[in-house]
Amino acid sequence: MMESLESGQFVPPVTIAHFNDDNGPKNLILDGQQRLTSLLLAYLGRMPIKEKFVSGEDDLAEGDDSDEDGKALSSMEWTYKFMLSKNPNEDTLLEMGKRISEDERYAKLEIALPRKMDDFYDDTFLGFSFVIPNSGDAAEIQRYFSTLFRNMNYLGHKLSPLESRRSLYYLNADYKNFFDGRLEGGEDILCGIRIVENMQAKKLDFVRYLSTLSQYKGTNEIKKVLRGYSAYSSRESYYADYVSYVVGLEQEDRKDKFDKFKIAETFPNQEWRERFKTVKTFLEKNKMRLGLDEKSDAFKSWIDADYWLYGLLFCVVFKGMNITKEEDLIAAISKEVSEKKNPKDGKVGDDYSKNPNRVGNLRDRILRSIGIYEQYAE
Repeated sequence: MMESLESGQFVPPVTIAHFNDDNGPKNLILDGQQRLTSLLLAYLGRMPIKEKFVSGEDDLAEGDDSDEDGKALSSMEWTYKFMLSKNPNEDTLLEMGKRISEDERYAKLEIALPRKMDDFYDDTFLGFSFVIPNSGDAAEIQRYFSTLFRNMNYLGHKLSPLESRRSLYYLNADYKNFFDGRLEGGEDILCGIRIVENMQAKKLDFVRYLSTLSQYKGTNEIKKVLRGYSAYSSRESYYADYVSYVVGLEQEDRKDKFDKFKIAETFPNQEWRERFKTVKTFLEKNKMRLGLDEKSDAFKSWIDADYWLYGLLFCVVFKGMNITKEEDLIAAISKEVSEKKNPKDGKVGDDYSKNPNRVGNLRDRILRSIGIYEQYAE
């Protein structure tokens, strides 16, 4: 990028959006954060080491039973947040340079420019757009920025599902942790537990659980869950529509599917925050008893993950119940998982084992998991 700028080649402009929240005016980088981060790192003479920044945080387990190709690649997560201090006074160029020079995630960078670095920065122009919406309504501004963000990225590098969804709720700070399954301090309520998929440990998609459980909670009819979304290729649309529904944005398809789920009634005063703590406490205490893969701390299959998580999240988070017979519950879930994966007749159903995330099989796990948890919670 530096060589392109120096030689006068086109570098796409940065897009910055201006908005106001409860803390005053803010500038949001809608597009161009890595370009700006690259310019800062180049000035400081450092280069991110790729392997140390591809953490897979956005590389969600997809639950895909097909052999589709062309899935989104993991992206490098090196942005300003990795370099900034909690104390703004420590974020001068000098202080930042000192910090990252001692950070093993960065290597020394030598750029052969025909002139001095300071002259390059003084004389080189990177185009930008500064977008100021003609509205003071927060919901209208959010819809505008979300649409703008998605349009800008539609024909470019494919966003990960997590990146795409986050474009829908960045102004709804109250729900960010809800969708990501995190406590106020940023702690993962799933305690870092992942799932082994295609021989790799991948992040569990928390919205997958929230969306299906919300539809079930609203309708109380399991056959309506994911109706019209039997194909894996349509599931991401379902998840994005769920996020849109919760934050009050326009859905793209089958717009009545979540209508009977009322988030304010289910979580008065955002009670999900406290209930998340209960989930985290349970998983922390029993992590070693969930049959996880020892090397990766990951569920070995979707059968394991769904039996352990669907009932837990529904009973504790959606219904505000407490687990009263923990030992009996763990024994019951463990027994059910074992029998599902190893039937007494010695035969594993081809459909279930090869296609665990077909709608019928997924619905079966949702009901069975909830049914077991409800026996040991009140």
